[in-house]
Amino acid sequence: MAKGLTYMATAAPGLEDIVVSEILSKFPGAWIQAQMRGRVLFVTNHPWKDLLSLRCMDNLYLHAAWLKIGRHRADLPDLTDKIAHLILPEFPCIANAGRKAKDIVNAIRSGRHTFSRFEAAAAALEGLTKGHGYAPGTAEDHDLHFRLDIMEQDALFSLKLTDAAFRFRGHRQFSPAALRPSVAHALVWLSEPKDHDVFLDPFCGSGTIPIERAAYPAVSITGGDISPSAVETARQNAPEGVEIRLLDACNLKDISSGSVTSIVTNLPWGKQIAKNQDIEVLYCKFLAEACRVLAPSGQAILLTDRHGILTKASRTAGMKCRALYTISLHGMLPTIYLITH
Repeated sequence: MAKGLTYMATAAPGLEDIVVSEILSKFPGAWIQAQMRGRVLFVTNHPWKDLLSLRCMDNLYLHAAWLKIGRHRADLPDLTDKIAHLILPEFPCIANAGRKAKDIVNAIRSGRHTFSRFEAAAAALEGLTKGHGYAPGTAEDHDLHFRLDIMEQDALFSLKLTDAAFRFRGHRQFSPAALRPSVAHALVWLSEPKDHDVFLDPFCGSGTIPIERAAYPAVSITGGDISPSAVETARQNAPEGVEIRLLDACNLKDISSGSVTSIVTNLPWGKQIAKNQDIEVLYCKFLAEACRVLAPSGQAILLTDRHGILTKASRTAGMKCRALYTISLHGMLPTIYLITH
């Protein structure tokens, strides 16, 4: 059996456990080395391109090294020296790039330091240039993209394996309040997709959640929205097998009672809420309809930051509401909820 390599999957902070679940489910034999805020390190001997089937992550990196780093600007030459003498992993894209590869380094820093993340990135780039013969590249023109995660006095050095299109599943059209596909997929993954699912997203916007659900078999996958322009965009985005309809989530009159096994949706919250919109009334009407259309064993996975309103609406509808994960999105802290009969 081939020796395993260590990879890093990045995701929205709060989704780490969901990323771990997907890794262990899709790649038996993989083991989790570490979990940090927005990052999961794991070891596997599966071909790295197979790992691109992991859809709850934003990006995939090859782990190169753990390094110790001082807190002061005067310690940066030591970082340069460590990276200059670093033995990079044997990996196809490193070998193919060759000694004259153009590279860039992005740094992320947490903790108390007297240097900026840009200074740390420059020190790491200098080490790659001095010790490995690489030439500095640009964001638009480079062969290798390295990442330096600095956490207090530890630094994680990695090579990015996914391109810009991976995080957004290509160049689809997104509505202003749309979830990233990776976050949408995390909601889908929590719904435990099954072949016999009758799936519904009644606030589908540009269609990200039903599109992510289409990664797994189902009896039917339906997305709906009350906005004609959102429905038109979602129809342009959706693959074959995903039905997009003009729907009022508070009046699902065309959907039979007890016919839906799984609802996954991003409820209106935060910037999605219009000035004069009564969110409490909206949630109460929607939960009443969700209670009606869901099969007795069905469930809903919902994302919102309106905890009090959602729990009250659930009680009114006679549904059980359980908070699962609170995540960080654009400086806000919405929670993923499980709703059942």
